[in-house]
Parts: sequence; structure tokens; C-alpha cells
Amino acid sequence: MRFWVDFGCRLGIFLIWASGLTVAALAAEPRSPRIANVEILAEQGWANNPDTIWYDNFDSSKPLAGRYLEYHSNDGEFVPIASESLGGSGQSMQVRWQAGEVDAGGLKKTFGRNPMEWGNAGVRSAEDFREVYWRHYVKMQEGWIGQPAKLSRATSFSSSNWSQAMIAHIWNGSPTGLKADPARGVNSDSQVVTTQYNDFDNLSWLGGKGASSSNAQVFDTAECGRWVCVEGHVKLNTLGQSDGVFELFIDGQQEVSRKDINWVYSWGDYGINAVFLENHWNSGSSVEQERYFDDFVISTSPIGLAKSPWNPVVTKTAFHDPDSEDMQTAWQLQVASSIGDDWVWDSGDIAGAGLSVVVNTNSGKFQGSLTGAGKLLGNHLYALRVRQQDTSGQWSTWSPWNTSLQTGSAANLPGDLDKENEVDGS
Repeated sequence: MRFWVDFGCRLGIFLIWASGLTVAALAAEPRSPRIANVEILAEQGWANNPDTIWYDNFDSSKPLAGRYLEYHSNDGEFVPIASESLGGSGQSMQVRWQAGEVDAGGLKKTFGRNPMEWGNAGVRSAEDFREVYWRHYVKMQEGWIGQPAKLSRATSFSSSNWSQAMIAHIWNGSPTGLKADPARGVNSDSQVVTTQYNDFDNLSWLGGKGASSSNAQVFDTAECGRWVCVEGHVKLNTLGQSDGVFELFIDGQQEVSRKDINWVYSWGDYGINAVFLENHWNSGSSVEQERYFDDFVISTSPIGLAKSPWNPVVTKTAFHDPDSEDMQTAWQLQVASSIGDDWVWDSGDIAGAGLSVVVNTNSGKFQGSLTGAGKLLGNHLYALRVRQQDTSGQWSTWSPWNTSLQTGSAANLPGDLDKENEVDGS
């Protein structure tokens, strides 16, 4: 009798233990999060930088129509909105596609000597620019679906009839990435043959040599909800040579590089004189959804990411789990000096449902090459990754390493008015 009682107790304990294993085994792990945004310095220094052609953080009260050659608001669905809901301050540009909608608005910025100028929207109109960089941030809403077509382009207007001598397109790559797609509007006699804007019949497409699509799949649903830094670089060819440049950078990493392009033969009437931000979806969006733009810069030198404090606030994307009843119980952030190398800060487990953490000694531990430090190095590009835990104790996989943190200069930081090498008020 005693044997059966003892056996029954042991069997019950075993069944309870096994049942716990079954529940844990059936529980789905949460979705891998992403770095949604990183705190940036309020003053980025563009106004006093002689290389800056144009900068717009969309905070100005001056109407967009007075700041750009053309502003198409899409009947109020491509407009500035308060950035607080996007993890920032000031304003960002919001665009909304309706289901099936193709053209959802855009901005056209002109600069340099330009046959297309009117309304005093151009800048540095006495100069010819044969090399430009342009950078902006773009963010797709949570749950984003699909591959939109057009994002941005740089071009050379050659006449007031909107003819173009060259176009450097940054648009849809394969399968959900971006592509650098160069086109020429000049024939071998160095005569412009386009007669209107987007004169595709008379353009020569130059993208056949070398890879042109990015590895970064910025429109993948898994990447939605985070700010992505996109930068283009174009240098016109030496007249008569095939040494022109077209490069694409995403989050500070070079994704496409061409240095063999004959952009314009020997045509030299104008330089590069316009950059567009575009929201044109060739096949139309499958659902109603939004994306956002911010921190638009055009320059004669490399731009890179927006600059952050040495102890920045880092925010991850919202918690998602296939088990709808599960909630976030913890998360973890790691910072590396470069992608997957020299881990310099680790938050450890951050308990609770929060989304943001400050990279400092109170919230985590400096290690690796920054062992004993109290802040990140100045003027450095850092890689980040993040994971999260749900109610059942399951951890998500780590996000891919992402270079979305660029600290400000180590000397005389923007916002360091007292010159103490600390960002005032941060």
C-alpha cells in the first residue's frame, strides 16, 4: 500500500513537471525586435557647414510650397506631423497611401544653376555641382506590407521643359531592398535628347554593369517601425570619360558602388541641380498604410547618420508575440564598436515592458575597449542589437546588428555651448 501511495505521488509530480515542459515547448517565442530610433542632438551643425547645400528637418513654419520647387501634398496626406509618436521631437513628413493608390505626393528641391527655377525656392544658384550627396531618414509603419517603387533621385535639369541630362534613381530593389539605377538623357554627340520629365523612351539605362540592389531589405515587414538612414552619392563623369560615380549607403553601410558611369558624355551646360523625395508606387499599395521622412540633407561631402550624444537614449520597436496573451517581461540591448565586434556596452536584462534605455553606467555595463568608461567615444559609428522576452520566459532571437548610432564629434560637440565636451542638458 505504501508503495502505491509513494509511486502515485511521484507519478503526479512527474506529470505536473512534464505538463510544464509541454506548455513551455508549445509557447511561441516573441518576434525579434528592431532598433526603432536613437536620440539625436538638437543641433546638427548644418547651418554653419560650408558643404551644406540644403537641410530640412521639417520643423519650420514656412510653408513647404515656398521651400521647394514643387510640393505635392496628395490632398493633405503628405504633410508634416508632430514627431512625438515616432520617437522624436519637432516634426516629420507623413505620407499615407490609400489601398490601390499610386501617387501619394512628393517634394522637389532645386539648387545650383538651374533652368527650372521659379518662386525663389532654389539655393546656391550661382554654382555648378558635379558631385552631391543626399541623405534622409525613412520609416515604415508597424505592419508595413509591400515594396513601394520610388524613394528619391538626383538629376540634372537641362531646360525649362523639364528635360533631364541624367537621373540617379534610388528606388525598389529585389526583393524588398533598394536599388541604385542610373540613367542618361544625353546621346553620344553630347546632346540632350529628353524632351520632358521622365522621358523614359529617350533615356539610356546604365544599370547593367555590376550589382545595383542593396542587401538591406528595408521594406521587409520585419524591418518596419524603425528609422532607416538612406544616403546617395553621385559624381558626374570627367567630360568624355566613364569615371562617374553612383553609390548607395543604408545606415552608414555602403550597399552599392559604381565608379564606371558615363553620365553625360561631354555635356556640361549644368551640374546636378535637383533632388526629389518621392512617394510613387507603380502598382499601388495593397492596403492603406503610412511611411515617414525626416532629416533631409544635400551636401558636397559625405553626410552619414544624424549625430547622437555620447550617452544616447535608444528605443526599440514595440513588443509582438504570436501568443496574443503574452506580454513583454524583459529586453536587452547590446552595443558594439563595429558590426558584431568589440562589444562595448550591455544593458543586461531590463525588466518590464519599457522600450527605451540610456546607454550609461546606471543602465548597463561598459566593456571591451570601453571597460571602465562612462560614455561612448565621440565621432564614432556604433552597431546595436536587441532582443526581448515574453511572459512564458521565451526570448526572441537577436535582431541583426544595425549601425544606427553615430556619436557627435569628441571636440566642441554641437550643443556644447560651454565647450566642456558635454552636450548641454543631455
